[in-house]
Amino acid sequence: MYHFDAPALWINDPNGTIQYRVWHHMFYQHNPYGAAWGNMHWGHARSRDLVNWEHLPIALWPSKEKGEEHVFSGGAILGPDGRPRVFYTSIGKRDPEQWMAIPKDDDLITWEKSPANPILTTKVHKQKIYEWRDPFLFRDGKQTYMVCGGNIDPRGGYGEVQLYQAKNAELTQWEHRGAMFRNPDRTVWNIECPNFFRLGSQWVLLTSPQRPCEYFVGDFDPAEPRFTPRRWGVLDPGAAYASNIIFDDQRRCLLLLWSNTRTPEERGWCGAMVMPRVLIIGEDGHLKQSPAPEFEKLRTDETVMENVSLNNASVEGRLAAEAMEIGATFDITTAASVGLEIYGTPIAFDAGSGWVTVGDEEKIFAGREKTITLRAFLDRRMLEVYAKGCALVHLMDEGEPGVRIFARDGAATLRSLRAWRMKPAESSMAGYRI
Repeated sequence: MYHFDAPALWINDPNGTIQYRVWHHMFYQHNPYGAAWGNMHWGHARSRDLVNWEHLPIALWPSKEKGEEHVFSGGAILGPDGRPRVFYTSIGKRDPEQWMAIPKDDDLITWEKSPANPILTTKVHKQKIYEWRDPFLFRDGKQTYMVCGGNIDPRGGYGEVQLYQAKNAELTQWEHRGAMFRNPDRTVWNIECPNFFRLGSQWVLLTSPQRPCEYFVGDFDPAEPRFTPRRWGVLDPGAAYASNIIFDDQRRCLLLLWSNTRTPEERGWCGAMVMPRVLIIGEDGHLKQSPAPEFEKLRTDETVMENVSLNNASVEGRLAAEAMEIGATFDITTAASVGLEIYGTPIAFDAGSGWVTVGDEEKIFAGREKTITLRAFLDRRMLEVYAKGCALVHLMDEGEPGVRIFARDGAATLRSLRAWRMKPAESSMAGYRI
């Protein structure tokens, strides 16, 4: 398996993702007592290459003596001493609070919760904010900001992102600047896990609105404060949720997402992370995604097919592996659709509508093209599909092993297909004791 998962039991949202001293650090929501949601802690792992991960001791757990029951999601940013600070939503039998934790070593193995906690409470607001959680930190110029999700009416229609500004360098004092964004779709009643960051000359807001994640690209005026979207899209319409990002030492913006694998609880584990993706803003102003190229090191046993004529027919791809990468480019003449069928799951590009349908109904838009490239990554039941900068995670049912390449209702040519079996990623348990 090359998708990251916990050593055992339950995993969900990526938290506090950051690169520090060469290592990519990923914290995540973790239940160390069972394979279902509950008892939220922060699990922890690190990687040099985004592919092979070292599992580290649990970083944060509820402080029962202080009334904490869960350590919910949050983000990270460098503090005044150059070490990361992590921020999260503290949940107990009270209103939510935002707390901060400080590392005690440069390996970020052990953490202590700030004596200034809570650094933010609901008292900072002039009106009630419901479902207030999931802090994300960013900087603009010399100022440090935080965004949190929530809503101002639990009956629906008022999912908002609230903005806060740090009042001191230690990041222990904050002021509420106001609501910087309200989702214009009145069916969105709540926003979770907001990420807000500059990408090139534009600002990007990622939201998890208790349905597939969305993105907005636009302008930010901190004086108002106001984020004005110019472009909107669905980040991933499939089985992915709860985004977080890393800006790495290559100046790339890396996206991390979680997928609920719906693994039966008796198997002892549930959930995995989506492959890290590189984010850019395309020429059309929309967000574009591609899998991190580091995964190419897992390729082995290459298969190549070229210039195969398809006339309302399909051909076997001579592939049957539970873990593989496939890239296929089609030239369409008269075919209504072309695509791949992987272990019984179709990936079909409709030349008339421009949509790529994965399985029965999940779709991404690739545009009306006469030449289309489809990329697919299979990892047991997890299937990731990429086309024209759009991406989708699909959880497959069991099907017949193998790959078929097809054209329907007309003619097309498979210009090229390159496929590889994928070696499993390496994971290890750190030798640290706590």
